[in-house]
Amino acid sequence: MRPLRRLVLVLCAVTVAMLGLALVLAEDRRETQQVAQWDKKAQQGIEVNVEEVDTAEQKEAEGELQRALETLEKYEAQISKLQWRKYARRESALKTRRGVTELLPQWLRGRVRWAESLASWLFDGAKRRNSAAWFPSQPAAEEKEKEETVRQAEATVRRLAAAGHRAARMAAGDMLLYGKYGVAADVRSAFAHYEGAANGDGNDDGRAQYMVGVYYATGLGGVKQSNALALAYTTQAAARGVTAAEMALAFRYAAGIGVEESCAQAMAHYQSVARKAIAHYLTGPPLGRAAQAPAHRARLADDSGGAYGARTGARALRSAGSRAEFAEIVDYHVQRARKGDVASGATLADLHYHGHRFAPRSYVAALAHVRRLTARLFTRRGELRTGLAPEETRIAAQAAGMLGLMLLRGEGTAADAGGALRWLRAGAALGHGAALNALGVMHQHGIGVRASADRAAELFRRAADAGHSGGMTNHALAIAATQPQTALASLKRAAAAGHILAHYHLAELRAAAPGAAACRLAVASYRFVAERGDWLHSPLGAAHSFYERGRLAASTVDYVRAAEMGYGVGQLNSALLLERTSRECGFRSSHSSNATASGLCAHSVVGAQGAHERLALAYWTRAANQDIADARTKQGDHYFYGWGVARSFEKAAAAYMLAANADASGLAMWNVGWMHETGTGLPRDLYMAKRWYDRCAAANEPGKLAASLSLLRLSAKYLWAWVRGEDVGEAPLFFAPAAAVAQEKEEKEKAEKAEVDNQEDEGVPEADAAAGVDAAAEANTDTDADADVGAWLLGRLDGADRAVPDAWDQGRAADHDHDLDYDFDHDYAAANNINNADDDDDDDDDDGDNGGSFGESVFVVVFLVAAAWMFLPFR
Repeated sequence: MRPLRRLVLVLCAVTVAMLGLALVLAEDRRETQQVAQWDKKAQQGIEVNVEEVDTAEQKEAEGELQRALETLEKYEAQISKLQWRKYARRESALKTRRGVTELLPQWLRGRVRWAESLASWLFDGAKRRNSAAWFPSQPAAEEKEKEETVRQAEATVRRLAAAGHRAARMAAGDMLLYGKYGVAADVRSAFAHYEGAANGDGNDDGRAQYMVGVYYATGLGGVKQSNALALAYTTQAAARGVTAAEMALAFRYAAGIGVEESCAQAMAHYQSVARKAIAHYLTGPPLGRAAQAPAHRARLADDSGGAYGARTGARALRSAGSRAEFAEIVDYHVQRARKGDVASGATLADLHYHGHRFAPRSYVAALAHVRRLTARLFTRRGELRTGLAPEETRIAAQAAGMLGLMLLRGEGTAADAGGALRWLRAGAALGHGAALNALGVMHQHGIGVRASADRAAELFRRAADAGHSGGMTNHALAIAATQPQTALASLKRAAAAGHILAHYHLAELRAAAPGAAACRLAVASYRFVAERGDWLHSPLGAAHSFYERGRLAASTVDYVRAAEMGYGVGQLNSALLLERTSRECGFRSSHSSNATASGLCAHSVVGAQGAHERLALAYWTRAANQDIADARTKQGDHYFYGWGVARSFEKAAAAYMLAANADASGLAMWNVGWMHETGTGLPRDLYMAKRWYDRCAAANEPGKLAASLSLLRLSAKYLWAWVRGEDVGEAPLFFAPAAAVAQEKEEKEKAEKAEVDNQEDEGVPEADAAAGVDAAAEANTDTDADADVGAWLLGRLDGADRAVPDAWDQGRAADHDHDLDYDFDHDYAAANNINNADDDDDDDDDDGDNGGSFGESVFVVVFLVAAAWMFLPFR
């Protein structure tokens, strides 16, 4: 029994050992699998944690940036108010008048400049204070001391931008470009931030690409100008839907700047912008969004009386007056309105409703004046009072229509369809066009009344007959399906009055029509819509705001952006500001610097010494091609003095000749006369010099004294040259040569024949009225463009202060400043063939036939002898 018991015990021990070994092996295998699972889970956990950390860090950075920007924007708003109070109420900071030194003879200028330098040294302290008041280097820092939270927010933006955060880079670029938040402007350093955001790894920013394109197009901050890179970056930004980039690209294709001119490409980009603008326009209250305030398109030259500080001709810019003069006029109307004068009350209502560059728009104030007018002119039951004069009746219709319109649109008060219907009916009964149109819109959409398309069409027709552009547009759209030709004619009349919706529908019609003429007209209308409906993309408002607050460097940057987008007012204002920079910073040898102490030159936008003048010349050229007065004369000045371009008296003479004939510029006429008198850039011809001096005196009242003195000097020079046997021309000074008389007669006959031909061409019937393209447009582009587009884009003056819209002549040759230069070869040849005859021969009895009586000849000889005796030393 014992052996058997032992065997059982051994088997039990072996079994236990085997079970223990199995358990150990199973535990090891389980631990190995668990470790593998743990490793796998750990790896996955690390990845998940990294993603969570990255997302968390990004959200934290965005939140930190947002809080920092909120702090900085509050600080910017505070210092902006302080700056406006200090700078905006002063006289213009932009001085356009020529210095007295430039008007003196050459031999005297050196002595006068020496005296000016001495005076500058003696009164340097006062000059520095005055200059610093106008051109502060860091206006924000001077106005309000930075708080610690503002410094921390600024440091946060810089830190995140250095770490590569895209939004922070854009914020840092804007801060340095415009000198925001009290930071000193650094245009070149801002470019580095924009470039970094534009060239991100698959996460590049469209607005940053647009800004980089502006840098390369203009040479901002001393960046090397490159049309190729500008086109590349701007195209990428436009592809991402940046509206400002689409505008700049469309203007480049339309004018052929740095790229081959392409009407189709220009139309495509302008069409995209115009459709965005109309979509935004229609999202507003009934009848669409209100137009931009007048200050949005303010011409800075108006503050100083024009680009030259005075009127130079019939089309020259006029002075807009000062704030003090404006305040006096408003106070005058306020006093008269309080005494019951309804005309002054209507003037104040219109002023507050539309706004003024010296007074912001205020619907509340406008509504108060309108209610006072209706209470005075209507009974409590809304009936017109009896015994009113015709002028009072007209004002009553205007007041009723305006009150109904404001109640319909909810301007200055909550929208009230019932009240709007009551007052619009009162205005419509008196034949007010705006009231008829608004009442038609209410019937069309069923606002407060039952919808009725027929009733709306009838009201639109009556509004159109009253001359209201909105009524013309709505009437055209209402009858387009049944009466296409009548609708097209109504659209053209509305577009001629400047209605944005009429331009848009005309552009859509012409875009679908074939032919180069239709394309050009479509581009003109699309561009009108894009520039007038610029609620979302225009830099003009910010530019004018910077200017009003004395921050001229930031204002120049935004006006340059507007100029690159094709705005005529942007080209004019940026050229003026760039010229001021060249003058104040001593970039021109004829001017001394008096702004260096204030830090103005440190804010120079372009950087290089001659870059300001080259860019200014490019903008004067583009502005001249948009028929802006004085721009062509300024272009001639650049060639005459060699500012930013090689000096060329011949090109200067061509520019002056074009300005004299196309713009009726008295200053350009005087310049042409002087060049004929001295033989500078033009053949020396004293007779032609006299003719141009006479035209100057007749065309420009302020230039009569200069023209008269020049004629006296010319008489003395003529007699002295005749006595010495020099060449004085083909005929005596005061008599026209026979060849000139014959040439004038021949050219007059040609002009009359051309006028008859044009009148015959105007009789050609329209071939495709439904498509909106005339047959005459296909055969004669210029005639159709002048008939259908010229009046639209010249616009109309709505009050003494309303800026004239920028002209856009599609029939004119393209802008030839591919490399910021201009080719005068064609224009110079044309200028020398322009008729130089006076507009009216009766204005000057001396410019008569070839000859005169013996008594007249004796008188002329005696006069010349007396003039020679007085002015003999003046050669």
